[in-house]
Amino acid sequence: MKNLSLFILLLMVFQAVQAQEYFLPVSTASDAAKQYYYDAVISSQHADLKAYSESIQKAVKEDPNFFMAYAHLALSMAGLGQNDGFEQVAGKALAIPESQLNPAEKSMRKALEILKKDTKGDLSPVLNDLVTAYPDVPQVYEMGVVVNYWILNDYQAAVENGKKLVKLDPKCSACYNLLGYAHMENGDLKSAKSAFKKYIKMAPNEANAFDSMGEYYMNVKDYKKSFQHYEKAAELGMEPSRQRAEEAKRLMSESN
Repeated sequence: MKNLSLFILLLMVFQAVQAQEYFLPVSTASDAAKQYYYDAVISSQHADLKAYSESIQKAVKEDPNFFMAYAHLALSMAGLGQNDGFEQVAGKALAIPESQLNPAEKSMRKALEILKKDTKGDLSPVLNDLVTAYPDVPQVYEMGVVVNYWILNDYQAAVENGKKLVKLDPKCSACYNLLGYAHMENGDLKSAKSAFKKYIKMAPNEANAFDSMGEYYMNVKDYKKSFQHYEKAAELGMEPSRQRAEEAKRLMSESN
């Protein structure tokens, strides 16, 4: 039992070190808030919006002045076109004195200020600053994919950031999902399929991995395989995939 307890403790320390290596530095004295924030970001990578929302809310409950948690949520809302929600959450982030922020957070603050003026504002200077300051931090390139894909619609830049992301953290299964979507929007379906296959191989019990491949097959009009992957995603708990499976089934019957 003693050896098992020691193993669990070492595993927890190892996971914490891994998280620190992936994420930009944050200013919070609460370890609980920090862990909830890490959990939220990972949930967002797997498109588990419910888990993301729950974890990010827990993070700011533990630390009401947790700037990076507010900033991440605000950027997510901007990417999803939730302008009212963005205004509210960005306001909370910007209300935190800049003097309390570290350099990474100050860059994120600039991003929010740009988006407050224009929700499709050019965040390239902010991303460039982060790359210069933190060239080996994977989260920088995750943000690069998200910003270029959802906000700037610069899919080639999203692909470039995605490639750097998986090179820096090849064990991040959901990072291949981000890369896959960037490739797909950029018109490189072969590379998109390869990235989604990698995601499934690395996370065979993750519903979103199969949902993403279902969308790939829908794009190439292979409705049978699309249906199969959407069905698998639904079996693994992604409820919206059921409706997508039905749509693939309808298209499959129409094409026969």
